[in-house]
Amino acid sequence: MEFDQREIEAREFALAAHGDQRYGEHPYITHLTAVRGVLDDFGYGGELGLAAWLHDVVEDTAVTAEDVESRFGREVLDLVWAVTGIGPDRKARNQNAYTKIAAHPRAVILKLADRTANAEASPLASSWMGMYRTEHPTFKAHLGGLLADDPTVARMWERLDRRLDPSAAPPTDQWAEIDQLVAAGEHEKAVAAVRAAFDCDPGEAELILAERA
Repeated sequence: MEFDQREIEAREFALAAHGDQRYGEHPYITHLTAVRGVLDDFGYGGELGLAAWLHDVVEDTAVTAEDVESRFGREVLDLVWAVTGIGPDRKARNQNAYTKIAAHPRAVILKLADRTANAEASPLASSWMGMYRTEHPTFKAHLGGLLADDPTVARMWERLDRRLDPSAAPPTDQWAEIDQLVAAGEHEKAVAAVRAAFDCDPGEAELILAERA
């Protein structure tokens, strides 16, 4: 991929904002590059390309919505803000993002690229894949009708659906129990429940619980 000067600026801005944050074992730029790559696979650039680099800066760094708008404009901010989940836990953050994306439908393209990049980075038997598979029916119920007549968006859904095909590994029904343990402050039991459900190491269990908190 070759980027124009605005995208180079967005990439550098995101790199500075995320600092030493990690995406699993990798620098955070690994995820941002993957999201931008998914968009490129479907021919998207422009403001969506800028937003790919910036989509997590408001949610995960000290950067404000005002910072994004002043540097990159209102259209980019609208995309970034729509996919920025606000709330006390993952369920609330997801619902907040669904509501904002419905009000700004073009942001579904960015959200699909983000979810596809996350799903494709997750090993099939991992707790992350289990979470994305479990969430997928609700994710699609909220967002599947947006830009439904756009054939490129339809192809994005097809790619994500293939990756999250439950026939490969059915969604776990244990998230409710795990989340109840977290809510009750039973952290060690929650870690043990994640490890039992997905046969993962303690580090992965801690990371997935932090994501859901």
